[in-house]
Amino acid sequence: MSTDGSGSGTKPVPIEEPSLESLQAEIQELRTRIRSEDARHSAELTQFAHAASHDMREPLRMIASYTQLLHRRYAEKLDDDGREFMGFILNGVHSLERLLEDLLAYSLQLRPLDQPPATVDSEAAARGVLLNLEKSIRESGAEITFENLPEVQSNFTHLSQVFYQLITNSIRFRGPEPPRIRISAVRTEDEVTFSVADNGLGIDPKFHEEIFRAFRRLQGREYPGTGVGLAIAKRIVEQYGGKIWVESGAGQGATFRFTVPV
Repeated sequence: MSTDGSGSGTKPVPIEEPSLESLQAEIQELRTRIRSEDARHSAELTQFAHAASHDMREPLRMIASYTQLLHRRYAEKLDDDGREFMGFILNGVHSLERLLEDLLAYSLQLRPLDQPPATVDSEAAARGVLLNLEKSIRESGAEITFENLPEVQSNFTHLSQVFYQLITNSIRFRGPEPPRIRISAVRTEDEVTFSVADNGLGIDPKFHEEIFRAFRRLQGREYPGTGVGLAIAKRIVEQYGGKIWVESGAGQGATFRFTVPV
């Protein structure tokens, strides 16, 4: 019996090519499954972040409360070292509370956007941030200027968070002179590039990528902060299809730029 297909043996069965409609249906089904999985993981991540934050804050509050109680009742019986140690405990508790708040804020930005971008008045967002930072601005002697910031496609709260992180960064890492911060924007056909420029300490070019990673603190413990702020800003900007970067040199001030669709 012939087996090479040239005789009377069984002929190979032709493979039926899938239709365009069936391929599109399979692609759509796959996209639906991916969105469903993203939503599920997002919900689980949010639930975990809230639970972890709550469960960790409770013992911190207890430590702070009892330390303050000890200080009120027994401060006179302690020597200078004892009172100083209590201060270290309270400072550590407050630092950890700030870290938990920033971790929660960062984790919330890891989930997909729950609503489409809307038209946002970026100048109103910047003004709101300056009101919230009034005390820091006054104490540091900072001078912050901006004008004609345009409308963009974003989310008011998210855009405010980006401005907040960049402005507080400029105030925190200031040089010997009071901070001078200028916020500006350049609009093209499809996006706006915002700039937040300062006269602060500046950043060595070799660290320009690292500063956007969570917990990366170039100044160590010398300056306050958790090392999460710029990572939050980067995540928010990228969620809306933009990008963020810094232009700076050590001791030369810094200009942070980020793009947002119009």
